[in-house]
Amino acid sequence: MPYLTEEELQELQEQLDQAKEQKRVADYTHNKVLRDEKEAASKFKIATIILGILALLGVAGTIYFMTFSNNSSMIAKSVHDKKIETLQEKVNTLEESNSALLAKYENGDFQQTGESLSGETVYAVQIGAFEKKDLSLYSDGFSNFREIRAGSYNKYALGNFKTLEEAKRFRKELVRMGFRDAFIASYQNDERVKIEEAW
Repeated sequence: MPYLTEEELQELQEQLDQAKEQKRVADYTHNKVLRDEKEAASKFKIATIILGILALLGVAGTIYFMTFSNNSSMIAKSVHDKKIETLQEKVNTLEESNSALLAKYENGDFQQTGESLSGETVYAVQIGAFEKKDLSLYSDGFSNFREIRAGSYNKYALGNFKTLEEAKRFRKELVRMGFRDAFIASYQNDERVKIEEAW
Protein backbone atom coordinates (compact mmCIF):
# COMPACT_ATOMS: atom_id res chain seq x y z
CA MET A 1 0.00 0.00 0.00
CA PRO A 2 1.36 3.36 -0.95
CA TYR A 3 2.19 5.73 1.72
CA LEU A 4 1.25 9.50 1.57
CA THR A 5 3.08 12.15 3.30
CA GLU A 6 1.49 14.98 5.18
CA GLU A 7 2.44 17.44 2.44
CA GLU A 8 0.94 15.27 -0.29
CA LEU A 9 -2.22 14.92 1.70
CA GLN A 10 -2.32 18.67 2.20
CA GLU A 11 -1.80 19.22 -1.55
CA LEU A 12 -4.58 16.79 -2.45
CA GLN A 13 -6.88 18.55 -0.02
CA GLU A 14 -6.10 21.91 -1.67
CA GLN A 15 -6.71 20.45 -5.12
CA LEU A 16 -10.04 19.04 -3.91
CA ASP A 17 -11.01 22.44 -2.41
CA GLN A 18 -10.05 24.19 -5.64
CA ALA A 19 -12.09 21.70 -7.69
CA LYS A 20 -15.10 22.24 -5.38
CA GLU A 21 -14.67 26.03 -5.69
CA GLN A 22 -14.45 25.79 -9.48
CA LYS A 23 -17.56 23.60 -9.55
CA ARG A 24 -19.44 26.08 -7.32
CA VAL A 25 -18.39 29.00 -9.57
CA ALA A 26 -19.36 27.04 -12.69
CA ASP A 27 -22.77 26.14 -11.13
CA TYR A 28 -23.33 29.75 -10.09
CA THR A 29 -22.41 31.02 -13.56
CA HIS A 30 -24.60 28.41 -15.22
CA ASN A 31 -27.60 29.25 -12.97
CA LYS A 32 -27.08 32.99 -13.53
CA VAL A 33 -27.04 32.50 -17.29
CA LEU A 34 -30.27 30.44 -17.09
CA ARG A 35 -31.95 33.10 -14.93
CA ASP A 36 -30.84 35.87 -17.28
CA GLU A 37 -32.18 33.93 -20.29
CA LYS A 38 -35.54 33.31 -18.55
CA GLU A 39 -35.77 36.98 -17.58
CA ALA A 40 -34.89 38.08 -21.11
CA ALA A 41 -37.48 35.66 -22.55
CA SER A 42 -40.10 37.00 -20.10
CA LYS A 43 -39.27 40.61 -20.99
CA PHE A 44 -39.43 39.72 -24.69
CA LYS A 45 -42.90 38.15 -24.22
CA ILE A 46 -44.13 41.22 -22.33
CA ALA A 47 -42.67 43.56 -24.95
CA THR A 48 -44.25 41.47 -27.73
CA ILE A 49 -47.66 41.59 -26.00
CA ILE A 50 -47.41 45.36 -25.45
CA LEU A 51 -46.35 45.94 -29.05
CA GLY A 52 -49.21 43.71 -30.24
CA ILE A 53 -51.74 45.69 -28.18
CA LEU A 54 -50.31 48.99 -29.44
CA ALA A 55 -50.47 47.72 -33.03
CA LEU A 56 -54.12 46.66 -32.55
CA LEU A 57 -54.97 50.04 -31.02
CA GLY A 58 -53.25 51.76 -33.93
CA VAL A 59 -55.20 49.74 -36.48
CA ALA A 60 -58.48 50.25 -34.60
CA GLY A 61 -57.81 54.01 -34.29
CA THR A 62 -56.99 54.26 -37.98
CA ILE A 63 -60.17 52.41 -38.93
CA TYR A 64 -62.24 54.56 -36.55
CA PHE A 65 -60.89 57.84 -37.88
CA MET A 66 -61.17 56.72 -41.48
CA THR A 67 -64.77 55.62 -40.91
CA PHE A 68 -66.17 58.26 -38.59
CA SER A 69 -64.12 61.39 -39.01
CA ASN A 70 -64.58 62.26 -42.64
CA ASN A 71 -65.31 65.92 -43.29
CA SER A 72 -68.89 65.32 -44.42
CA SER A 73 -69.96 63.89 -41.05
CA MET A 74 -68.17 66.46 -38.89
CA ILE A 75 -69.50 69.96 -38.42
CA ALA A 76 -67.03 72.69 -37.72
CA LYS A 77 -67.69 74.66 -34.56
CA SER A 78 -68.02 77.87 -36.59
CA VAL A 79 -70.71 76.28 -38.81
CA HIS A 80 -72.54 74.99 -35.74
CA ASP A 81 -72.34 78.39 -34.04
CA LYS A 82 -73.62 80.09 -37.21
CA LYS A 83 -76.63 77.73 -37.34
CA ILE A 84 -77.39 78.39 -33.67
CA GLU A 85 -77.11 82.13 -34.28
CA THR A 86 -79.46 81.93 -37.29
CA LEU A 87 -82.02 79.91 -35.32
CA GLN A 88 -81.80 82.33 -32.39
CA GLU A 89 -82.42 85.23 -34.78
CA LYS A 90 -85.52 83.44 -36.13
CA VAL A 91 -86.78 82.82 -32.59
CA ASN A 92 -86.19 86.49 -31.68
CA THR A 93 -88.01 87.65 -34.83
CA LEU A 94 -90.97 85.38 -34.07
CA GLU A 95 -91.09 86.55 -30.45
CA GLU A 96 -91.06 90.20 -31.56
CA SER A 97 -93.77 89.50 -34.14
CA ASN A 98 -95.91 87.67 -31.58
CA SER A 99 -95.41 90.44 -29.02
CA ALA A 100 -96.44 93.08 -31.58
CA LEU A 101 -99.55 91.10 -32.57
CA LEU A 102 -100.46 90.51 -28.94
CA ALA A 103 -100.07 94.21 -28.15
CA LYS A 104 -102.29 95.10 -31.12
CA TYR A 105 -104.87 92.57 -30.01
CA GLU A 106 -104.86 93.82 -26.40
CA ASN A 107 -105.15 97.45 -27.55
CA GLY A 108 -108.06 96.62 -29.83
CA ASP A 109 -106.01 97.60 -32.90
CA PHE A 110 -106.18 94.12 -34.31
CA GLN A 111 -108.26 93.98 -37.45
CA GLN A 112 -109.31 90.78 -39.05
CA THR A 113 -108.11 90.42 -42.62
CA GLY A 114 -111.33 88.87 -43.78
CA GLU A 115 -109.82 85.38 -43.86
CA SER A 116 -111.68 83.11 -41.50
CA LEU A 117 -110.56 79.65 -40.49
CA SER A 118 -114.12 78.60 -39.82
CA GLY A 119 -114.89 75.46 -41.78
CA GLU A 120 -111.31 75.15 -43.06
CA THR A 121 -108.85 72.45 -42.10
CA VAL A 122 -105.79 73.86 -40.35
CA TYR A 123 -102.66 72.02 -39.27
CA ALA A 124 -100.70 72.30 -36.05
CA VAL A 125 -97.66 70.48 -34.72
CA GLN A 126 -98.38 68.69 -31.46
CA ILE A 127 -95.38 68.83 -29.13
CA GLY A 128 -96.70 66.86 -26.17
CA ALA A 129 -99.53 65.36 -24.19
CA PHE A 130 -99.16 65.70 -20.43
CA GLU A 131 -101.34 64.29 -17.72
CA LYS A 132 -100.16 66.51 -14.86
CA LYS A 133 -99.06 69.70 -16.68
CA ASP A 134 -101.32 72.60 -17.65
CA LEU A 135 -99.28 75.22 -19.53
CA SER A 136 -102.28 77.52 -19.94
CA LEU A 137 -101.80 78.46 -16.29
CA TYR A 138 -98.53 80.22 -17.18
CA SER A 139 -99.87 82.75 -19.65
CA ASP A 140 -103.04 83.69 -21.50
CA GLY A 141 -100.98 85.38 -24.22
CA PHE A 142 -99.65 82.36 -26.10
CA SER A 143 -100.02 83.15 -29.78
CA ASN A 144 -100.51 80.27 -32.23
CA PHE A 145 -100.60 77.96 -29.26
CA ARG A 146 -103.35 75.38 -29.05
CA GLU A 147 -104.35 73.50 -25.91
CA ILE A 148 -106.56 70.45 -26.38
CA ARG A 149 -108.06 68.60 -23.46
CA ALA A 150 -108.62 64.89 -24.07
CA GLY A 151 -109.69 62.92 -21.03
CA SER A 152 -107.11 63.43 -18.31
CA TYR A 153 -104.50 64.70 -20.80
CA ASN A 154 -103.62 68.25 -21.77
CA LYS A 155 -102.23 68.24 -25.31
CA TYR A 156 -100.26 71.17 -26.70
CA ALA A 157 -99.74 72.13 -30.33
CA LEU A 158 -98.05 75.07 -32.05
CA GLY A 159 -99.04 76.89 -35.23
CA ASN A 160 -102.00 77.39 -37.53
CA PHE A 161 -100.89 76.36 -40.99
CA LYS A 162 -103.07 76.36 -44.08
CA THR A 163 -101.05 73.68 -45.86
CA LEU A 164 -99.55 70.40 -44.78
CA GLU A 165 -96.21 71.40 -46.37
CA GLU A 166 -95.92 74.45 -44.08
CA ALA A 167 -96.66 72.26 -41.06
CA LYS A 168 -94.06 69.69 -42.19
CA ARG A 169 -91.35 72.36 -42.42
CA PHE A 170 -92.26 73.67 -38.96
CA ARG A 171 -92.28 70.13 -37.49
CA LYS A 172 -88.77 69.46 -38.90
CA GLU A 173 -87.53 72.63 -37.24
CA LEU A 174 -89.08 71.61 -33.90
CA VAL A 175 -87.46 68.15 -34.15
CA ARG A 176 -84.09 69.85 -34.72
CA MET A 177 -84.74 71.94 -31.59
CA GLY A 178 -85.26 68.81 -29.49
CA PHE A 179 -88.99 68.00 -29.71
CA ARG A 180 -88.32 64.50 -31.09
CA ASP A 181 -91.93 63.28 -30.66
CA ALA A 182 -93.59 66.26 -32.38
CA PHE A 183 -96.16 65.29 -35.01
CA ILE A 184 -98.69 67.04 -37.21
CA ALA A 185 -102.38 67.05 -36.33
CA SER A 186 -105.22 68.67 -38.28
CA TYR A 187 -108.27 70.50 -36.95
CA GLN A 188 -111.51 71.69 -38.46
CA ASN A 189 -113.75 73.99 -36.41
CA ASP A 190 -111.50 73.26 -33.41
CA GLU A 191 -112.17 69.51 -33.77
CA ARG A 192 -109.37 67.05 -34.54
CA VAL A 193 -109.67 65.40 -37.98
CA LYS A 194 -107.61 62.53 -39.37
CA ILE A 195 -104.77 63.12 -41.86
CA GLU A 196 -104.25 60.39 -44.46
CA GLU A 197 -100.57 59.91 -43.61
CA ALA A 198 -98.83 60.14 -40.23
CA TRP A 199 -96.42 63.07 -40.03
